[in-house]
Amino acid sequence: MLDQAATNPTARQTLTAYLAGTGETAGWLLDAARGLSPCARRLTLDAQQARDAIASATAATETPATPLIIRDMLKRAGCRLTE
Repeated sequence: MLDQAATNPTARQTLTAYLAGTGETAGWLLDAARGLSPCARRLTLDAQQARDAIASATAATETPATPLIIRDMLKRAGCRLTE
C-alpha cells in the first residue's frame, strides 16, 4: 500500500483508513491504560512515518507492520514503554 498510494487511489484510500485506525486505536489504548505515564508529545502518524518505522525495524520481514508502527509512534511521542 505504501508504495502504491502515490499513484493508486484505492491503495491511498486503504492506506489512509489503515493509518487512521492504527493511530486512533493506539491513542485510545494509551488513554485507557492505567498506570502509564502520559506522553511528552502528541501521537502522530503519517505514511512517511509508517514507512520509516518499518524500514528501521531489524525484524521487519517477520514482524507484522502494525506493532512496528505503534512502537515507533509511542517512542516518537516520548511515551514510556515497557518491554
